[in-house]
Amino acid sequence: METAKNKQTKNFGLTFNKFSLILLIACVLIPNMAVFGQSDGNDNACVECHKRTVQKDILHGPTATSCTSCHESNGKKHPLADVVGFTLFAEGAELCYSCHTVFKEEQNLKFVHKPVKNGECSECHEVHSSNNKNLVFAKSPELCFFCHSNFDKDREKAKSIHTASYAGDACTQCHKPHASAEKKLLADNSKQLCLNCHNKKIEKKDGAIIANIEKHLTESSYMHKALSSSCTSCHNPHYSSRNLLLTDNLPIGIYAKGVEENFALCFGCHDTDLLNLEKTDSYTQFREADQNLHFLHVNKEKGRNCTSCHDVHAANNTKLIAKTVKFGRWDMPLNFIENENGGTCATGCHKERSYSRGAVK
Repeated sequence: METAKNKQTKNFGLTFNKFSLILLIACVLIPNMAVFGQSDGNDNACVECHKRTVQKDILHGPTATSCTSCHESNGKKHPLADVVGFTLFAEGAELCYSCHTVFKEEQNLKFVHKPVKNGECSECHEVHSSNNKNLVFAKSPELCFFCHSNFDKDREKAKSIHTASYAGDACTQCHKPHASAEKKLLADNSKQLCLNCHNKKIEKKDGAIIANIEKHLTESSYMHKALSSSCTSCHNPHYSSRNLLLTDNLPIGIYAKGVEENFALCFGCHDTDLLNLEKTDSYTQFREADQNLHFLHVNKEKGRNCTSCHDVHAANNTKLIAKTVKFGRWDMPLNFIENENGGTCATGCHKERSYSRGAVK
């Protein structure tokens, strides 16, 4: 028969064994609470499994410091198969805007990049780490070409390419990636944007020199009206099938066949009667009585180019008559002097000659 003493000893043994088992479980689980409990914010435990998220050169700030800045425990055990233990504080772009408030404010601008408008930050940015600054998937322009592939394809066939569209920061030198007050997501007013770079002489790889356009405009009394708001009336900002990024035909040099097609760029604004009418008393101020001197100079097999006399950007003469024009390597002076009824020029082409509109004969 079991005595009270033996029964007490047996109960103590069972209690001790239970306590030992509980202690053992605690010793095993407590060090691993960062994985299963999820509440102590031990980011080292996250990285042990999610090494691929931090393997690139540049870490997203929260990734580098605290995973729980974006992820929060939903109370389920983690990691377990088919169990999602964490959720995001917010969905999509709203999660990003919880820190990047300035980009949310930019959506109030007039023009918003479509992925930004749709809240698709991850179309361009990696979430945890990247090999590129700003956590983008690729550097510009390759990143932009993922969507705007036509620019890459057409550029391969171009005769002239705007260096700024693929060198340095490429697209983002001229365009804002998120939103802008300007059309085409431009970073500034179109004309000013061009002058931000064309405010100095630029030497191209082929040795050609692009003049300081800003200086030329500042020092001139008259500016081509086409330049009043934008340079893109005449120049394509990315690439062109023609020289000098031109949007339409205009010959290079002094001479060209005098047909409309060759001067299509100018005739996009100016009347073709300047070229085609031999006699006129209204279509041009450059005439001897009613003899159209544009027709005389241009409408022939070896016609004079528009740029043989006119500066396409600006000049100190009302009709944009240039001070000098390039004739090979020579800066040929035009020596044009305007008067009330005509003018006089004495170029390297011919001796001094004058014209007078006078009375029509």
